[in-house]
Amino acid sequence: MKRLLWFAAVLGGAAGLTLVVSMPPARLALPSAADAGGVAGILHIHTNRSDGGGAPDDIAAAAARAGLTFVVFTDHGDATRAPDPPAYRAGVLCIDAVEISTTAGHYVALGLPVAPYPLAGEPRDVVEDVRRLGGFGIAAHPDSPKDGLRWGDWNAPIDAVEIINPDTSWRARVVEPAIGPRLGLVASLVTYPFKPEETIASLLGEPTDVLERWDSLTPRRAIVGIAGVDAHAKLAPFDAEPGDNRYALPFPGYEAAFRTLSVRVHPTRPFTGDAAADADALLGGIRAGHLYTAVDAFASPAAFEFSAESGGRSVWQGGELPATEPTISLRVKSNAPPSYTTTIRQGRGAVLAERREQEFTVAAPTGAGVYRVEIRAADRPGSPLWIVSNPIYVRAPETRDPEPERQWIDSAVLFPSEPLGWSVEHDPGSTADLELLPDRTGARMHLRYSLAADPLPRPFVAIAAPVHTIGPTDRLALTVRSEQPMRLSVQLRSSVDGAGEERWQRSVYVDSSARQVIVAFDDMTPVGVTRTAHPPLDRSPTLLFVIDATHAKIGSSGQLWIERVALVRSADAR
Repeated sequence: MKRLLWFAAVLGGAAGLTLVVSMPPARLALPSAADAGGVAGILHIHTNRSDGGGAPDDIAAAAARAGLTFVVFTDHGDATRAPDPPAYRAGVLCIDAVEISTTAGHYVALGLPVAPYPLAGEPRDVVEDVRRLGGFGIAAHPDSPKDGLRWGDWNAPIDAVEIINPDTSWRARVVEPAIGPRLGLVASLVTYPFKPEETIASLLGEPTDVLERWDSLTPRRAIVGIAGVDAHAKLAPFDAEPGDNRYALPFPGYEAAFRTLSVRVHPTRPFTGDAAADADALLGGIRAGHLYTAVDAFASPAAFEFSAESGGRSVWQGGELPATEPTISLRVKSNAPPSYTTTIRQGRGAVLAERREQEFTVAAPTGAGVYRVEIRAADRPGSPLWIVSNPIYVRAPETRDPEPERQWIDSAVLFPSEPLGWSVEHDPGSTADLELLPDRTGARMHLRYSLAADPLPRPFVAIAAPVHTIGPTDRLALTVRSEQPMRLSVQLRSSVDGAGEERWQRSVYVDSSARQVIVAFDDMTPVGVTRTAHPPLDRSPTLLFVIDATHAKIGSSGQLWIERVALVRSADAR
């Protein structure tokens, strides 16, 4: 019995020592400032309408306890669900947004109306659609180690990038080859009950790749940097259905996540208590980049300002000044603890100034530049980020040459005298009726279609024609319109000996206004697995115009008009 008690005492002592050694430092309590530099809130929150564990009212109550002013719900979807109107719940402004899945990452869209068709497919198409609909888009968890979550198209004109995401941080630790990060993850299970927000913050790591990518893009155009908490309050042993929390643990909780980090936004006008007007003002501040991110679990409440002045004009972070000004002063003001380090960065890696004062001003170098601020908790292991600002842009005047008029040579009309070359294809449950009218500019086509209401097999309707030979041409031209806004997938399909077929596609936007669309063949991307990144043009491919469940609702119907389909070659093609 004594041996058993001795063994239990040793084991308990070892567990206690492990707990003490692993416990993250406590949050520093800072004096409240009259102006914290914006209203506090957080984005990227999942409710039980998708894969989150809580209802909106419960989440708002947790946000209120954490001292937040606003939250943005971002349940997974395709933007065809009408967003809830902005509302105050438990005194917290709640905004309904959506997280859209693309073929290469997720895109969080704010300020969207109901989309007329599902937003999905390639990142460039989703980014284009969100912008057309008046929304504001954020590349979510862009450096996630999980392939399906990592952002894959940095050429797409995204509006913002998520620079901190706790979900990415713990996933990165799981795949680290070194044992240290994984042991830290295990230790967090022990320390979380005692210091939940400090434990979450200790796992954040350094978002080096995202910051470098952001810095590489901002010299060309303004891109907002913003944090997302990616809160689910749900740790499930498997992929459960939305709202199914039977086997899920409420870990980490919403309140703990909300106390970990926040976004401080300067709205375009003060809040009045009118939810719709306040949401509009908040989104205006986010669009303009008038915001900074703070890791509150290190020190809070944060207060921060970053501004620039020249010639009697001043701008906040996110703002722009002309590089023609003779002198530009950059001013930083914060309530950072004395041990913290404040750095003004100029572009990728360059340090303009590094100080420990809470307030200072430096002169910007002559000429164009992009400047942002980082404040680091230098008293903590690894000197993690405490505050990240948005940039101030100093731009040289743009000189743009007029766009040259497009010129095409070697135009080849498809089937100018044989409209019967066109046919329709569809799954068993869908229907299609194609009317063909011969014309000197090729067949004029009128398609009436109805997609099957059953998602299996995948509904589709296509107009098809064997091209025979593409020759020296490098793109396809067509004039197209539709009954309602939609996306049409222009595809090339090639047979593969003994391996079925391969396809490549480019999606184009279509509405009730007839317009000419040009699709470059080297701009097409694979549909599924292919042996080449772009379609080989020497295999006599089949041309397809496809409507499917990627960009059309299951069970929907409509009409499409296509004419003047031609193979063309640009004048500058070799």
